[in-house]
Amino acid sequence: MTPSPSIDWPACIITAFDFVGTKGVAASGRASFAMMEMHRFAVAKINAGLPRHSHGYVWNDSVLLLSYHTTPAHTRLAVLQELSEFKRALELQSGIRTYAMAVRGRAFPDDTLASPVFQCPPAGQPRAIVLKTSSWAMANCFLIEKALKRHRADWYIDSRITRGTGLAQPFATESVSLLPKNEERNINMYKGFFDGGD
Repeated sequence: MTPSPSIDWPACIITAFDFVGTKGVAASGRASFAMMEMHRFAVAKINAGLPRHSHGYVWNDSVLLLSYHTTPAHTRLAVLQELSEFKRALELQSGIRTYAMAVRGRAFPDDTLASPVFQCPPAGQPRAIVLKTSSWAMANCFLIEKALKRHRADWYIDSRITRGTGLAQPFATESVSLLPKNEERNINMYKGFFDGGD
């Protein structure tokens, strides 16, 4: 599906977070407890913080965030720093390491037929919620994870996001074919956190 030029498909950054090693601690119950802690923290942070992100979604051991702040480069750096602060706090709260994939793409246009929960009356919340995240960018997060998880990076970031931000050099870069046109995109891999662009 190629976006129609007559419809506003806003540029966005989609970031997916996942726990490291969830299956390995599932039987002990530690993973379930960590997921519940993560859910509480992530929901509170999405609702009351993350000013550079418009929407967030939480399920199992995953968090998905949507930002419309894509230009200029210093704005993308601010988004990455906000993501880094969120990742650090999420790990402290849950006690489990995470990794993240961030992709630049285009979000679905606004749909007045699919009102988000916070726009509905309390007694009439919808049973179905259409995710605002870009279908291709979201899918590309999982393509990146599948192709590059052997590197065990903390961050897998589309080079279109990091370009011009002044971040330190990644420890590795590989190209991955991304949807919708199967174009090769460089994915930069990092360890640690992004503090002040270093």
